[in-house]
Amino acid sequence: MSLDFVEVIAQKNKKSGATVIYPDFMVCESTDLMVRGHDFYAIWNEDTHLWIKEEKMVKTLVDKELSALLRTFPDQEGVTVQWLKKYSTGKWSEFQAYVKSLPDFYHELDENVTFQNTEVKKEDYVSKRLPYAIKEGDIENYNKIISTLYSPENRQKIEWAIGSIVKGDSKKIQKFLVLYGEAGTGKSTILNIIQKLFEGYYAVFDAKALASANNVFALEAFKTNPLVAIQHDGDLSRIEDNTKLNSLVSHEYMLVNEKFKTSYQSKFNAFLFMGTNKPVKITDARSGILRRLIDVMPSGNTLPV
Repeated sequence: MSLDFVEVIAQKNKKSGATVIYPDFMVCESTDLMVRGHDFYAIWNEDTHLWIKEEKMVKTLVDKELSALLRTFPDQEGVTVQWLKKYSTGKWSEFQAYVKSLPDFYHELDENVTFQNTEVKKEDYVSKRLPYAIKEGDIENYNKIISTLYSPENRQKIEWAIGSIVKGDSKKIQKFLVLYGEAGTGKSTILNIIQKLFEGYYAVFDAKALASANNVFALEAFKTNPLVAIQHDGDLSRIEDNTKLNSLVSHEYMLVNEKFKTSYQSKFNAFLFMGTNKPVKITDARSGILRRLIDVMPSGNTLPV
């Protein structure tokens, strides 16, 4: 199956008889290429049935089509190929200029967790999988850890949040979790387990930057639109401006500024988990953070070394 945004052409010079094979990029709303903020976002790989976010995959897939056309010529000595992988041909620069000229057309990727044994198709917009399958298993060790570090009520809060991400409901739930307690009481232990559960689907964020009134790049940490955002040692003891944090937790459309890139609008799916030794201080009694914050406190019990 050929890529719909490129046409591979073989052009013969009438005087010299030499043939040039080159890619010609099409002005169209492609179903194989996605553009966001006038930048490359993803390309469809038919071989793996996954969307690929690495721009270098474009040269691999386009050059594969050039190579396929080259093989149709029995005598390849008089054939020149303008490969994307060779900068001297100018085709890579041409592709980058082509992307800059296009309007945005994209669909957010990985809006749901995809397990190792989940069947996917192009319209599912999946670019990665978890390294394990979803199935029944033994949780004896997990039970020992969680029931020691947290009371049944607080354990329920943690597992409710994890379950909402697996089921896909977290994209609609307007809540975030703060694990508050003394150092060494098991906050990072649980956050590490969550990171292992959602490997590839989480990002690290800075809560203090989100609560700052002046940090214009605070949302850059969410540029991959993760399903989970984690900070092991956060600080919300001084909230200057709750606008970004509220909008993020509410999954509202926000203007994203990335350094050296064109700004764009995006709605984030992340469920936030933050560990902290400092209490969250909300100075505005009418702040939406009050109803969105879920407090989780360790029991203070620990496991022996």
